[in-house]
Amino acid sequence: MKRAKEIKSTINETYEVKDRNYNHIARFSAFFMVLVLLSCQSPSGHQSQAASTSDTTKTTITRHDQEMSCDQFLSAIVKSSNAVALKHFSDTLVKVRLEYLTAEKARIKLYVLSDISEDPANKKLTENAVGWLEFHRQNKRLTDITNDPDKPLVLQYDTTLLQRYDLYKLCGAEAAIVKPGTGYEQRDVMQEADIRFNGKLKRFFTMAEFEKVFGKPDSIQMLKDEAPCITIFNTEAPDDKYVYKDGSRFETSKDRVAVDEFWFLNGNFITYKGIRIDANTTMNDIKQLFPTAVSGRLGMDKEGKLWVIQLREDHEGISYGHIKLFFENGKVTFMHWWFPC
Repeated sequence: MKRAKEIKSTINETYEVKDRNYNHIARFSAFFMVLVLLSCQSPSGHQSQAASTSDTTKTTITRHDQEMSCDQFLSAIVKSSNAVALKHFSDTLVKVRLEYLTAEKARIKLYVLSDISEDPANKKLTENAVGWLEFHRQNKRLTDITNDPDKPLVLQYDTTLLQRYDLYKLCGAEAAIVKPGTGYEQRDVMQEADIRFNGKLKRFFTMAEFEKVFGKPDSIQMLKDEAPCITIFNTEAPDDKYVYKDGSRFETSKDRVAVDEFWFLNGNFITYKGIRIDANTTMNDIKQLFPTAVSGRLGMDKEGKLWVIQLREDHEGISYGHIKLFFENGKVTFMHWWFPC
């Protein structure tokens, strides 16, 4: 009898444990079902899921838009165009890179890579500029300034590319927009205050000083006969003249004289911050003064015999003009103050 009572007690305890376990399982199952029902039936839950899908799609689209890099986009534009460089070089050889941005336009460099190493097993690539283009933001024009920056060639190109991508948004992260006095422009400034012609005269002087340093003029021409689109003194006086000496051109107004175009002929030279520049000065010499301008030099013809670099007149970007320095056979030839009409 005692043994029977012990067995019965054990059975009862076992069922009590099982009951407690079943209760726990039941409560957990009920809680789980409530969560499932809430996630499936709640309107707010459905909206949240939809919003999440929308965000994912939006991110995917944004990521897709950014799959093309700035240089790839510029390359697509350039190679769809009739750029001069593409007439002389295969479009597979021509590389494209954004040089810099301003608020109004983007400067695009076209170049090819050449192997100048003597050992074929150890390549040494050098970059040679073969063209320069400008993309004008407001009117979407693409111009070729390779042969003559003063007379840009308006190019044709696939404008539908602009419907898919915004050049300024795509390239903005790869090249900071240039502000006056910074970056590209600052390294290419040649201020007239630092220049001395034949080591003595600044850009502006008197006729008496002209004759003392250069001698008598070789020839004189009235400005009204030349009809330039812009003048240095901007007086439009009937007696204003151009004075020529050793190939150089000077503008006069009454007794005032200013250098317009200066040729390094017959021993004429300039000093820039005390450094002499004359007909024997090489492009490598100029590179020590203006490395960015020289590396971005503009080829003036397809043979590359004549090169020009452009130098800003001031650090603040006040002047719209620039100084052009021309080279022939690797040596400086003449300089010219250029200003847009």
